[in-house]
Amino acid sequence: MSKGAPLDLVSRSKARDRDAFEMLVSQHAAATYRLAAAIVGPADAADVTQESFVAAWQQLPKLRDIDAFGPWLRRICVNRSRNWLRSRGRRPRAALDLGEETGTEDSRRDFRVDAEARAILEPAFESLTADQRAVLSLHYSLDLSIAESADALGIRVGTAKSRLSAGLAVLRRELNDPRRDVDTEVVK
Repeated sequence: MSKGAPLDLVSRSKARDRDAFEMLVSQHAAATYRLAAAIVGPADAADVTQESFVAAWQQLPKLRDIDAFGPWLRRICVNRSRNWLRSRGRRPRAALDLGEETGTEDSRRDFRVDAEARAILEPAFESLTADQRAVLSLHYSLDLSIAESADALGIRVGTAKSRLSAGLAVLRRELNDPRRDVDTEVVK
């Protein structure tokens, strides 16, 4: 069974039950949005997420293995994200989920730390390719294994490992570059 998608809902959705599909959308919307935001940026993530669910609804009758709904939906989202970037001919804006503010004094302190981290990490994250963003997002943001990430991307495990390694190397290089355009004094 796929994570968060009871087989009954997938089966009913495949049989064109709109209510069941709406429940699947509710269960997978947040993770799909996070994945899209990590690849295309937060400004376009809602559009890509919606396109992904429309495509999933249209292609659902073709889904052979209802157990694989989660990875299948992630693959659709990654492909829609790539297409979005290609059609717009631009690089994405980074979306880093570094925590939420809860309103306590501790969270205000955490917010300042998060703001500083964003100022440092976002320019580095923008230097990644869409493929590197996708594997990093699946592995670290969605907490999928390398094998699950590869499956979601429709690539071999070795390719996923290679993209993950290359992406991490880019981030390390960018974060160690003293010439990066980040003024951390502004966010302190």
